[in-house]
Amino acid sequence: MKVTGSSIQQLELDKPKSRCRKWRLWATTDFGRKSRRFSGTYTQACEALEAFVAELCDTIPNSETFGSYAASWALWREKSGDFSAGTIANDKRNINAIARSALWDERMDNIKPASCRDALLWIKQNPVRKDGELSGTTMNKLHVTLNAVMSQAVDDGLLSKNPMAKVKPPKVDTREKDALSPEELALLLNRLDGLHVDGRVMAVYFMACLGLRRGEACALLDSDVDNGLCRVHLAVKERSGETGEPKSDAGVRILPIPPRLAAKVDEWRGLRDAIGWRDAPTLCCNTHGGLLRPQNLQRWWTGDSTHKGVREEIGCNGMTLHQLRHSNLSMMARHMSPFDLQRYAGWSSIEPAKVYIHDDLDSVTRAVTDAWTCIGRTKNAPVNEKGQSAML
Repeated sequence: MKVTGSSIQQLELDKPKSRCRKWRLWATTDFGRKSRRFSGTYTQACEALEAFVAELCDTIPNSETFGSYAASWALWREKSGDFSAGTIANDKRNINAIARSALWDERMDNIKPASCRDALLWIKQNPVRKDGELSGTTMNKLHVTLNAVMSQAVDDGLLSKNPMAKVKPPKVDTREKDALSPEELALLLNRLDGLHVDGRVMAVYFMACLGLRRGEACALLDSDVDNGLCRVHLAVKERSGETGEPKSDAGVRILPIPPRLAAKVDEWRGLRDAIGWRDAPTLCCNTHGGLLRPQNLQRWWTGDSTHKGVREEIGCNGMTLHQLRHSNLSMMARHMSPFDLQRYAGWSSIEPAKVYIHDDLDSVTRAVTDAWTCIGRTKNAPVNEKGQSAML
């Protein structure tokens, strides 16, 4: 919007300008005259007028509402085919939450950072399905979606700048589950050995022994596990239950199988073949010899309103399946270079290590002790005439 002129109108006409505290700011634009009331001194009104003019210059006039644009944004993402079913489902959930706020009916050219902050605060304080407030983690996800919509609106020429750039993202407040120690991981496998082996037990075994994702464990073909190696190249999608490529190209990898897992695979294959499931679509099949979906594996592990989960039966209350991946990768990080760990985990970069690799004070203590023990064992170090190391 182009501003061709501006002025300040005194509203308290019975007072001299030096004592007046109420003003109207005027700006003449190529879309007509715009005004705004202001309270303060004349000097402050002059500063406010400059800010008002700058704001108008940054505004791209249009009559589209945020709601109509956000809905079209979500539809475009869904039809593009560039995003997973899980991402699309998250988009819809977040857009539906924002639709409950006043921001939904706001014109795009009227949206300011304060509009976005007020909308997020209202959503946080008015959850649909629970009392109290939404968590910082949930609000952070809403912030990400709202920021993406506004950023696309800038690219589409509806906004001159992203108002979310001035809105601080809420702090993630969900505490990450602790990783199991190698000893605790071995204890978990011992408890799994006490269960009747089936495809679900095998899926958990693969997650604990190789750090696989749920979808990757459920998608393993019988031919993928052979000659002491496990080939990961497929994943069962969480939302659709369809089998496709892993999360990223880096997810395709070949991993060596530890002896304990190899023995468990042999045990399961013998039982599976005996009951006529040799032609099951996957190695970790369901209880009917069909494809095991990740959400069904999750329900079997954690339980639901009708039955308690397996984790409670084996004394692992509160332990999540994804915690097994964290635990395995944290253990392997003590024995691999960062490059090898990245390939082992199926990451596109080493950046996820900041989330997945948990602190291990015992490992750090052993490393420090070993390092200084090696220094103490150094022989034939050069010394000076006083018997001191020549390096000091």
